Amino acid sequence: MKAKEKEACIKAYHEMEERYSRLVLVYNSNEQRNTICDTVGEMIEKRGIAPAVVVTPGKDLGGEYAIEFHDDYDKQSGQFFEALIKKLNIDHCEV
Repeated sequence: MKAKEKEACIKAYHEMEERYSRLVLVYNSNEQRNTICDTVGEMIEKRGIAPAVVVTPGKDLGGEYAIEFHDDYDKQSGQFFEALIKKLNIDHCEV
C-alpha cells in the first residue's frame, strides 16, 4: 500500500487597485474548501463586514475561493486578509 501523498498547500493570490482588493485562495480538496469557508464565515461574522465571496470549482476536488472588497474606503481588506492568511497557516501570498 502506498503512503498517502502530501496534500498541496492552499495558495493565495492578492490583487488590489484603488479601493478594490481581492484575495484568491486556491484549494486542492473538499477539506481545504470547507476550512476556508468556515474560517471566512467566522471572520465575517466577528468583524461585521460583508465582502463579496465567489467560489469557483475546478477540476478534481480543487477550485478557487475569492474574497473581494469593493469601495474599501476604510481599508478593512488588508487587516482581514492578513488575519485570514495567518489563520489558514498560509506562509506566502503572491501579489
